[in-house]
Amino acid sequence: MKRVKTVWLLFIAAAVLLSTSSCSVFQIGQKDGPGPSTSAEPEKTAEPSPTATPEPTKYTVTFDLNGGELVSGEAVQIVEDGGAAKAPEVKNGNLELSWDGDFTNVKGDVTVTAKWNKVAMSTTDLAEYVQKRTVTVNVTTIGGGRSAGSGLFIDDAGTIVTNYHVIESATSLSVQVSDGGSYNVKNILAFSQVYDLAILQIDISGNDFLTIYDGNVKTGEQVYAVGSSLGTLTGSFTAGIVSSTSRAVGLIDCIQMDAAISSGNSGGPLVNIYGEVVGINAFSYIGGENLNLAIKTSNLDKLDRSKSYTANDYKEWYITETSRSYSPYDGSDYYYSTVNRYDIVTGSYCLYSYDADLDEYYDGYYDMSEHYVYYYNVDEYDEYVAYLKSIGFVYQDHEVFSGGTSYYYLNEKDGILVDLFVSSDNLNLYIWVTLEY
Repeated sequence: MKRVKTVWLLFIAAAVLLSTSSCSVFQIGQKDGPGPSTSAEPEKTAEPSPTATPEPTKYTVTFDLNGGELVSGEAVQIVEDGGAAKAPEVKNGNLELSWDGDFTNVKGDVTVTAKWNKVAMSTTDLAEYVQKRTVTVNVTTIGGGRSAGSGLFIDDAGTIVTNYHVIESATSLSVQVSDGGSYNVKNILAFSQVYDLAILQIDISGNDFLTIYDGNVKTGEQVYAVGSSLGTLTGSFTAGIVSSTSRAVGLIDCIQMDAAISSGNSGGPLVNIYGEVVGINAFSYIGGENLNLAIKTSNLDKLDRSKSYTANDYKEWYITETSRSYSPYDGSDYYYSTVNRYDIVTGSYCLYSYDADLDEYYDGYYDMSEHYVYYYNVDEYDEYVAYLKSIGFVYQDHEVFSGGTSYYYLNEKDGILVDLFVSSDNLNLYIWVTLEY
């Protein structure tokens, strides 16, 4: 009996041992059931990531063109720290370019500004430069005649400055440019007989042009004149010096110089050694020894640009005006005048008109002193003087003569002098209206 009990106990112990072993296998193998025994995989350790390369610091370099024109390249560039920007190609007429800052070792955002410096041109370079920007103005006049003068481009949109006396009696206008092309005048943007200047426009764009000098020329300064001498010799180039910076023809401020000009040069540019326009060639005194005058460019600011004319409208306007002015000697002879202005001044039609100092010519043009005579009753004197004052005339002076007394009133803006001559018998009042006093 004891032997059987011992065997039973051994059996139970063996069963317990088997049960324990089976449980251990399940836990180690992580199997949901019986299977071969396996070893556990070791956990993987994360490998260290490579160190990231930092982005280089970048800066903005801005090129301020300061009035110049970008030809190629970029005006705003992004450059790495310590790097260099590449200067863009920029132009500004014939000025020389330099930059006012460093952009070769950039250490921060930076703006560099263009500096434009005048460079005196050689005579040959100057001639080519100005000739390319000078034009010939061809005119057909009221009487069917033909004439020609000169002009110059003042912007890249086909705007041209010339003398008014070049275009004054025109019924048609065309412009020949330096490459031989011909263009009809599209508009007359402004004109003044008082200042003998006109501004024309042709249908062209991107043309080369001249810069107007905004300073004061000096006596003895070197100057050059360009224009179509005799109306056919295009691009004629002459040199001289400024003889005087202060000459007046009527109300026009002029420069006297000895650069040779002739008929046909009127309206062309007078330039300095930098190719800047200092005057508009206008008058050549035939009786003098190389005495020539150019209108100062400051007179351009005095033009009224509030109204423009097409070439045809100007033709109609001019025909109307000249039909009211006549010569006491020849009724078919047109006078260079805008008589409606004087009709407004006087309130009466012109009794007769005449040119003063007919023996004095400037570039084939009268000395710009033309008289228009009106007749009134002396009783109208006070009323007429009040009228003159109301439209901008100012009393200047008076002179006593044997036959009566002259009273002078000037409208400086329009360049009109009115001489009221009261006869000594107090019966008549004669009025002389002088153009471009």
